[in-house]
Amino acid sequence: MDGGTTGYKRQKKPEEKKMWIKKRESYDTPYPMNALLVDGVTATRRLEHHMLESIGIQTEPANSAQEAMQILLTGVKFDFIFVDFDLPIINGPELVRQMRAMGIQSKVVGMLTNFNDQNVQMFGEARANASTPKPLTRESFVFITGILRRM
Repeated sequence: MDGGTTGYKRQKKPEEKKMWIKKRESYDTPYPMNALLVDGVTATRRLEHHMLESIGIQTEPANSAQEAMQILLTGVKFDFIFVDFDLPIINGPELVRQMRAMGIQSKVVGMLTNFNDQNVQMFGEARANASTPKPLTRESFVFITGILRRM
């Protein structure tokens, strides 16, 4: 042999570790996306808010239909509006009806804990763009907003 390392593979010492940097997925869009999130359950709303923010969607939370209407009456435009079915006083489909009557053109997603044909139909008749079962995950939000962006 010539003394070289041909055919020899150097083994790493146990203390040697290769650093892996996990690259964060980018959900950058040509313009900032924003959403109104209407959910009467504080803990759920906070979790959904953080998930939307984590995928690059600026989120305005509202805990009731009344609070959502106050926000919408300021003239703020939203790319997406996520509405829970079970809201205090006014339910989700009725809120969607009121928003559409005001001329709100945002993409609206009905969120349902009790995901059944009747509840989905109620959101559809109110002119929501989509309905989805709860609880939502980060992946659910990525999937839903991806579809709605192309509509």
